[in-house]
Amino acid sequence: MASIELYDGLHPHVLDFQEGTTSGSFEIGDLVKTDSSGQVVIATAGLICGIARKKYTGTAGTTIPVELISFEDIYSCKYSTTTAQSIVGDQATFTFTAGAHVLTTDASGTDAEIVGLHPGDAVGTSGGRVLFRFLKSVVGR
Repeated sequence: MASIELYDGLHPHVLDFQEGTTSGSFEIGDLVKTDSSGQVVIATAGLICGIARKKYTGTAGTTIPVELISFEDIYSCKYSTTTAQSIVGDQATFTFTAGAHVLTTDASGTDAEIVGLHPGDAVGTSGGRVLFRFLKSVVGR
């Protein structure tokens, strides 16, 4: 399963970027950002360009299609611990691990707002999926 998936949206915009060299590998469905050369690398705390549609190849300059983030659309991602109805409405922060991004709620959540629990996972599921929207402050380079 991809780390991040579009849950509710119409037509995502997908653009081609070149793969960068300086940051670790990423999988299909992982969040990526652009480095100072405009090439995509796995996202880290802060700015996010989009969702990788192709796995990291290890060859700089390889074309990587990236689904751009939309603030209106709802996405799904695994939650870092056990899901609970009480996390709906909370802000959350990503942990950027290749092939295994998760969201964690905390007082300083800076990446997303949880808008619901995924209907495919029961409430109380350890590592269950949540539905979220990206915060505008994270999208960019």
